[in-house]
Amino acid sequence: MSFLVKSFFLKFYFVAIALFSTSILAATQESSNAFVNELGNDVISILRNKHQSMAVRKSNFRKEIREHFDLPSIGKFIIARYWRRMNDAQHKKYISLFEDAVIENYASQFDNYKQQSLVITGSQKTKDGGTVISSEIRTPGKGTPLHIKWKVFKTSRGLKVLDVIVENVSMSLTLRNEYSSVISSRGGKVDSLFVYLKDKINEDREENRKK
Repeated sequence: MSFLVKSFFLKFYFVAIALFSTSILAATQESSNAFVNELGNDVISILRNKHQSMAVRKSNFRKEIREHFDLPSIGKFIIARYWRRMNDAQHKKYISLFEDAVIENYASQFDNYKQQSLVITGSQKTKDGGTVISSEIRTPGKGTPLHIKWKVFKTSRGLKVLDVIVENVSMSLTLRNEYSSVISSRGGKVDSLFVYLKDKINEDREENRKK
């Protein structure tokens, strides 16, 4: 085979690889966009449904969160080094409390949502293999939308959200600072976080019962 022929095939090979990689990337971003669009609009639909009881809406919201978010991974990231100090029983207790805290906190804000809609505005691959989906929550009659970014990863259980960034504020990093501060201020004992989370959950539940 001549040098020119070899050179042609070599160039063709690298072009084909580049095109294939680009098509895979585009397909991944497209599926991530659809994933977030479905999640966002499903959640908004739950929040806007004032005809259902708070208990039913919370149950439906929990189902969406469990299906679309990797809560165990998020929870583990949030408490960072403290995770390694915990035994299996404490891991399970913490993740359970963390999920309840997320559900009850957002449930307390259900009635703030009325005619909002979610619009995907863009997506970008990250260096760590995830995809950041940019979106806006738009409210009729209000000029400034709420800007939300969703960090999505492909896991063994499908696409999952690992962080939500609202107006450039990361949910995971915010909670990481909050939980770390709680543990540090209470003698470095991880069980103190459990007490803190239980108190927050009870406060939000009491508030939700009044609605």
